[in-house]
Amino acid sequence: MAERIGVIDLGSNTTRLVVLSYTPHHSFKLTDEVRETVRLAEGIGADGRIQPAAIDRGVAAMRLFANYCKSVGVDRIVPVATSAVREASNQAEFLERVEYEAGLKMRVLSAQEEAYYGYVGTVNALPLDNAFLIDIGGGSTQGTMIRARGFGQSFSRPLGALRISDRHIHSDPITAKDFKALEQAAADTFTDIDWFSASQGATLAGIGGTIRTLAEIDMKAQRHPLDRVHGYALRLDRLEQLIERLRGMTTRQREDVPGLGRDRADLILGGAVILRHLMRQGGFESIVASGYGLREGLFFEHLLVGENPPVLGDQRAFSVLNLARLYSYESIHAAKVRELATSLFDQLQSLHGFGPWERELLGHAALIHDIGITIGYYDHHKHGEYLVLNSALLGFSHREVVILAQLVRSHRKGDILTEPYQAVLDPSDRDRIAKLAALLRIAEHLERRKCQVIQQIRVEIGDPVRLYTTALGDASVEIWEANRRTALFRKAYGRGIEII
Repeated sequence: MAERIGVIDLGSNTTRLVVLSYTPHHSFKLTDEVRETVRLAEGIGADGRIQPAAIDRGVAAMRLFANYCKSVGVDRIVPVATSAVREASNQAEFLERVEYEAGLKMRVLSAQEEAYYGYVGTVNALPLDNAFLIDIGGGSTQGTMIRARGFGQSFSRPLGALRISDRHIHSDPITAKDFKALEQAAADTFTDIDWFSASQGATLAGIGGTIRTLAEIDMKAQRHPLDRVHGYALRLDRLEQLIERLRGMTTRQREDVPGLGRDRADLILGGAVILRHLMRQGGFESIVASGYGLREGLFFEHLLVGENPPVLGDQRAFSVLNLARLYSYESIHAAKVRELATSLFDQLQSLHGFGPWERELLGHAALIHDIGITIGYYDHHKHGEYLVLNSALLGFSHREVVILAQLVRSHRKGDILTEPYQAVLDPSDRDRIAKLAALLRIAEHLERRKCQVIQQIRVEIGDPVRLYTTALGDASVEIWEANRRTALFRKAYGRGIEII
């Protein structure tokens, strides 16, 4: 039976509650998210005390979240606090108030734990093998080395978007003097991290609201075809241009920038300066934004209970299967379509010339080809396309998500829609999609009655291609349907096909 978990992340600037429904080692889905701006680190002086007004905001948010979890039937609450509470000289006072007024016993994460859970969330969500990870929070910034998908060394510095802005921005818009102070603060803070370098041939990934917001601003400016920050690559040269644009604006003007919310308008420049410094220092030309981070890392400890570390062995296969399960797929039928489609792929390799990557995508598309039926049978191929484009598929690039969506769209009939997605596709992808979709379409109709009557297929390459079927019984319906669905194959491969 599915459980419901609420993960609360009390940060220096914002606090978030995510609610997820899950069955351990099986499936999960995000069911709700609530956020509040608390600015715990605002006004912290040399004495290290969280200010009374900030304490009140933090306690009120925790009380609200606890009441929310109780009202919606959350089975388990996992509340954690990070930099501001970790470093506060009046930490005990704050935690006592939260426990007394909200009934929550907060776990204060160490800097190492904060980096670790950010790593767990990210390595389960992005296709990372060797990488570096940056998390720019409100009060601190963490950096982590990932090697062979494992947790390596890390650093933590007490400088985040809120703290750097609070200390060094004194005018609106920012003066040249204050902007120079931002740059100097970043340079003075991030020292002695020689291992953080692009020379090691690793990808740079980023988590946290600052990096996701910067990525979303750039996405909007570039008119990126997918409304999906997760997996978006923000280039350093684009970040440079964005910083120049933001520094000339007032906070009020920034509020109107597409992708930038009001709660970050006064902090985003400071966070962007930190990110730019780290990218320059490490020699990184781009950073990939992750929609999964600390909160999801904490959740994966429960989803993958017993695993150490709680890291998915094959994130892509798990994610596709998770999507299929969420939309009540017919597992036996889907597995048979995948078997037939990949058999066609293997036997026609000399015609299409594709390799393991395309075979993997074809297999994944076969597994989820019918998920759109959850919305409705008519046009379910288009419903499925929408679900793929708008679901949290883990481990796939934006290009791969579009290819999967188009394979699902074209599995039964209809056209392949690549024109809106040219910005993320390669020029060769339309032909690639057409050739793979032709195989998926034939495989689907060889399983027309969903009864697995077709046991095996054998291909004889010629013009036309001949496909011989071995059936357990009468397969006339499947053979009739498959022969009616050969137009795409003929167009993609330049030759006909006969199913016998």
